[in-house]
Amino acid sequence: MPRPLLIVSHTFPPYRGIGGRRWMKFAKALARRGHAVHVIHSAGPDALKGSPWTDDLDTPGITCHPLPQRYPTVLFKRPLTSAVDKVMYRVWGRVLPLLVKGNWFDKTVFWQRPFLDKACALIDRHGIRDVLITGAPFRLLYFGVLLKQRRPIHLVCDLRDTWTWQDGYGGALLSAERKAYERHLEEAVMAGSDRITTPHPAVVAHLTRAYPPFAAKVRLLGHAIDPDELGPPRPEPSPALRRLIYAGSFYGAQEADRYFDQVIAAFEHLRSTAPDTFAEASLDLYITGHGTETYRQLVQAHGLERHIRFHAPLPAKAIFPRIAAADAVLLFIPSMNRDVLGTKFTEVFHLRRPVIHVGDAGLVSRHIEQHRLGVSLRVEDLAHELPRLMTGERRVTVDTAHDLSEHLLDHIAAGIERELLSP
Repeated sequence: MPRPLLIVSHTFPPYRGIGGRRWMKFAKALARRGHAVHVIHSAGPDALKGSPWTDDLDTPGITCHPLPQRYPTVLFKRPLTSAVDKVMYRVWGRVLPLLVKGNWFDKTVFWQRPFLDKACALIDRHGIRDVLITGAPFRLLYFGVLLKQRRPIHLVCDLRDTWTWQDGYGGALLSAERKAYERHLEEAVMAGSDRITTPHPAVVAHLTRAYPPFAAKVRLLGHAIDPDELGPPRPEPSPALRRLIYAGSFYGAQEADRYFDQVIAAFEHLRSTAPDTFAEASLDLYITGHGTETYRQLVQAHGLERHIRFHAPLPAKAIFPRIAAADAVLLFIPSMNRDVLGTKFTEVFHLRRPVIHVGDAGLVSRHIEQHRLGVSLRVEDLAHELPRLMTGERRVTVDTAHDLSEHLLDHIAAGIERELLSP
C-alpha cells in the first residue's frame, strides 16, 4: 500500500556524485509506485552541482529537503587550483581532528542536530514510519539510530561501500583510537537498525561474519538498471575492439596513474606493430569528478591526441548511446574495489558491450569471466593484451542471453516494498 517514505542520502541530485545515483533511482521508482517520497540531502556547494540524474527529480511524488552542507568543501574538492584552497586544506586538516571524534573525513560530522530536527519535523508532519538512509558518509547511518530513539520508525540502513574494515573514505589515515570509535558506531547501526542493505555480496559476507547476532537483518540490495536511460540492448560487437570508451571516475590516484601509463604504452605498441589498426583505434574518455590536465599532457607528449580523446562529462541519457555505439567499455577498478560490483557494470551489461576490466583479480573479475561479459586484465598486462584485443587477435565472446531482469529498476523497487518496508 502506498505510504509516505523518508530517504536520506547526503549526495543527491542536483549535487554531483555517483553516491546520489542509487537512491535517486529508487526514489523515482517508489514515487511511480504511488509512495510520497521525501528526501533529505546536502544542498552542496554551487560548484559541485550538475548531477547527471537531475532530470529524475521531476518525477511526481518526490519532495526534496536540502540541508546546508556544513563541512568544508576544500577537503574533498579536486583539483585544488588556488593558493587559498591549498592553504585552507592544510588549516582544516589541522583543525577538524581537534573537533571530531572518529573519522573527521566524514562529511556529515556536523549534521547531527540539523538532520534530527528536520527528520523529526517531517515524520511528525507527514506520518512517516519508514526511513531509509544510505552511506557513505557513514555517520549518517548512526544518526538514523539516534532518530529511531526519538521517533517510532522502521529504519533501513544501506551501506554502499565498506566502512570500518577497509581503508576508504579516509580510514587509512585514522589512528587506532579513531578506528575503534568508528567500529563502535558501526556496531550501534547493526544493533539499532531494522534492516541492513548493501549492493555488494562481499559486504554481506563481512557483516554477517562480524556481527552474528544481527546477521538476519542483512539483505543484498543490488544496483538498478534504469531502462529510461539506457535504451535497448545492442547486438554483438565487432570482433576487433577498436573503438573504446571510458566513462566515470578514476579512483585510487597512484594506481590510476600507473593504469594510464599502461594505456599510453598499449597505444604506442599498437602504433608500432599494427599501424592499420592504430589508424582506426580510439579511446574516448568521459572522466567525472577529477581533473584531467595531467593525463592530457601525457597524451600530447606521446602524439596520441587524435586517438585518446578527452570529453566533458555527459548526463546519463547522453553518455549511454555513446557507450552502446562503442566496441567495448574500458573499466579501471582500483585494488580496494576488486570485490565491489558498482552500478556501471549492470548498465554496461544491459547494453551488451564487452567490458575490458583492468584491475586485480577478485569478485569483479570472476563475475565478468564466469558470465562471459568481457575480459579481465591485470594492469601490468594491459600494454600487451589491449593491442591484441583491438586487432582481433584475441577474441571476446559476450553472452547476449545473460538474464539481467533481476537488476531492472522496477523489479528492485518491488523488492524494496516487499522485503524492506514496515509491515
